[in-house]
Amino acid sequence: MFKVIGSLSLIAGLRFFGLFVVMPVLSLYAISLNIDHKDDMALVGFAISAYAISQIVFQIPFGILGDRYSKRNVIAFGLVIFIIGSLICAYATSIEMIIIGRIIQGAGAIGSVVSAKITDLVLEEKRGSAMAFMGIAIFISFILAMIVGPSAGMKYGVDKLFILTAILSFFSIILLYTLVPKAPHLEYLSTKGVSKYKNIIKNKNIMILNLSVLIQKFLMTFAFTIIPVVLVHHLGMNEKNIWIVFALSAIIGLFMIIPSMIISEKYKKPKIVLLFGIILFCLAFVFMGMGDAKQNLMIYSIGVILFFGAFCIQEPILQNLASKYPKMQEKSLSLGIFTTFGYLGSFFGGIIGGKLFNHIDFVYIAIFVFIFMIVWFVILLRLINPSLQENLYISLDKDITNLDSINSLNGVIESYINKSQKLLIIKYNNKIVSKEKLSNEIRKFL
Repeated sequence: MFKVIGSLSLIAGLRFFGLFVVMPVLSLYAISLNIDHKDDMALVGFAISAYAISQIVFQIPFGILGDRYSKRNVIAFGLVIFIIGSLICAYATSIEMIIIGRIIQGAGAIGSVVSAKITDLVLEEKRGSAMAFMGIAIFISFILAMIVGPSAGMKYGVDKLFILTAILSFFSIILLYTLVPKAPHLEYLSTKGVSKYKNIIKNKNIMILNLSVLIQKFLMTFAFTIIPVVLVHHLGMNEKNIWIVFALSAIIGLFMIIPSMIISEKYKKPKIVLLFGIILFCLAFVFMGMGDAKQNLMIYSIGVILFFGAFCIQEPILQNLASKYPKMQEKSLSLGIFTTFGYLGSFFGGIIGGKLFNHIDFVYIAIFVFIFMIVWFVILLRLINPSLQENLYISLDKDITNLDSINSLNGVIESYINKSQKLLIIKYNNKIVSKEKLSNEIRKFL
């Protein structure tokens, strides 16, 4: 399992490094391209979140392709598109070219396909650990991005960061075909006449997670649009030193991932962790609002640290939960929709962040976010704990002829066959039927 998760986590980490490495300096870089930040912060915010436009458009098509064709080839195709967009940004001479390059970067919408690839290769009971491992890899890349971005960007130029991103993406393609194995051959039980879209949209838990990731990613680009500008232009911090605040915040956030995953997976309390993350977001904007109002760098920095702590503890749990509720044959599409909601939030976060920053004080922005968090908290309270779902694995020594009848058994959520490993896998609700009773019922069909 380690080879599979390690290689996919490295690919995901390298891609996220490429996205994040420019984030701490992109707003300052955009301002430097003959942009008056006082009048055009909305355009700066658009440059930061432009990649999310094409992610929104292409995430679901990539998810559909991932369900129908080789996920490995689909991931490689997305990485090639990402490389092209990175090179356009590297050689951009205007804010408009940066925006075009970022849009093309986003067209390589492979996030959901990478997550779905993990669900293909890892048993569901180990999937939480796998997602946590990938989350840690992503946040290690995030920490490196927070250090490398501001320091290397200011020393060598932001254009060199985009070139580095293209090189790392090419390296990811090599890793994809040398270390990541092919997915097992899966055969799903009959779902004739059932719409995948309808199943996903009707699932209350999936839609709550979609709204949650939209709000979380909204906050991310919202913060990345505003925080660097406040640090430099309001609080007088040297541009070359902002990496210290971001790196410290990311490191503390990384150490918060492990206890949050223990609470989520071992003690089956993922909703508690997500709700705690919302409380941290509220506190973060309270401190940032106070720091800006009092012109106090220390108070503002505490707010930034709390912000990244909240983001870090939520990120792997949201990804993990998003893979638990949809049925197996719907995972790529469902994760595609989930990721689309995330990038929708990313897009509007940058735009709205820039607009608000143009017209109102940061203190009022903090109040706006605080109210926003209360609404999110209430929505998340309706999420049902996925710990009621368990999997039953039965070894097969012959073909099953009556597949449809298994799905009709009381308590069965879905079932499918892993032909590569000769396993029948049944997901069921342990509150409705016991493992022993279900096993006895299944044996009648074998």
